[in-house]
Amino acid sequence: MPTLDGTRAAVACIHIPNFMWQVESLRRPELAGRPVIIVGQTGTGTGKGGQSVLDWSPDLGPKMSRGMPLSEALSGARRDVALLEPDMPLYRRVFGEVLDTLEARCPDVEPDAESPESYGLGRVYIGIWGLDRLYGDDAQVVRALSNAVRQFDARIGVGENKWLAYIAASASSSGRGLKITGEPGRFLARLPVELLPVDFKLITRLHGFGLHTMGDIAALPPGAMQAQFGRDGTLVSDLANGIDHRPLVARRTEEAVSEYLEFPDATVSMAAILPAIESLLSRAYTRPQLAHRSAREAKLEANVLRRPPWTMRVAFKEPAGSRTKALFAIKAKLDDLALPGPIEDMRLTLSGLTGDAGRQESLWTEVRRDQKLQEAVSQLEARLGTAPPVYQVRELEPWSRIPERRHALVQLSP
Repeated sequence: MPTLDGTRAAVACIHIPNFMWQVESLRRPELAGRPVIIVGQTGTGTGKGGQSVLDWSPDLGPKMSRGMPLSEALSGARRDVALLEPDMPLYRRVFGEVLDTLEARCPDVEPDAESPESYGLGRVYIGIWGLDRLYGDDAQVVRALSNAVRQFDARIGVGENKWLAYIAASASSSGRGLKITGEPGRFLARLPVELLPVDFKLITRLHGFGLHTMGDIAALPPGAMQAQFGRDGTLVSDLANGIDHRPLVARRTEEAVSEYLEFPDATVSMAAILPAIESLLSRAYTRPQLAHRSAREAKLEANVLRRPPWTMRVAFKEPAGSRTKALFAIKAKLDDLALPGPIEDMRLTLSGLTGDAGRQESLWTEVRRDQKLQEAVSQLEARLGTAPPVYQVRELEPWSRIPERRHALVQLSP
């Protein structure tokens, strides 16, 4: 494994370049050798209809950039390029399987959530401190990580922080690892600003100021970057100098149960779809994970014939502990919903599992009250899809002469 010195690093990065395209090529082998652009609505594009580039096939070269307006991408691409609509549920599901596989080998696994929109798919940070006792040196750790993602063309890098680990992964070759330690300034100086985890608009602005490489940014004082670009300028200046204070936070795993079926023929008939949902629920509630337990939410995913995938979430008003209760809530939502087209398959996922068997209630009234409150907050979070705006007044400095210091509003979280 190439290295700049012998110092041991603490963070590894697995970078799967063109992750969406790799997933599509595994599902559709006929795409091999064809120039492809995966197009979506990222909110950063300025092309017609807000369409911009999400991913592309490697043969289109380094001129492509995520978030680039589609019109700009097409102007420099081959005429026979094919445009694909993204299958985000599939990409997220495959990426989740990658994370699960990595967590079986390393406990500290963090999917990249810093990049704008969905660009972080295919990028994972792993804390490798202490793994030498299990696997050996860094080279052995990299080999174990490479085996976990062997179905993809993945690159692996090791560094003292998340940014250097990602840069090392980007510069490494397939099947090999690269480690950056010591003083990274000279290594970073020649790298393009497109590697920075910022949106396309900021990359364009950097080029407008003549800042084309990390070395160009590192040559400027941090204050000048902050004055011109705000908080993003501070981040960019730090990263260009190899400084990254972002901690590695292992992902919060959520227990869920998933079942899948495929229809013989694509259908829009509820006479076929409802029995399929009932069958999926029956299979899910017979799984050991749901024994004597309930689910707060159900998610239905389906591929639609010649259209983008369809997803529907159903948050149960009360945790559903049986197939009948879950089916009743799902049918109620389907009654007011029109399917976007004939669906080819269906995946049901039950999440927010609660009510463990053998759970012992507290003898103390105050503790039971707090448990019920936390359960209600968890249910609200499942229904709203975000942390509910529920706050509690708590004493801070009741003796203070300043009223604002005596109490504080603290948001409750499950």
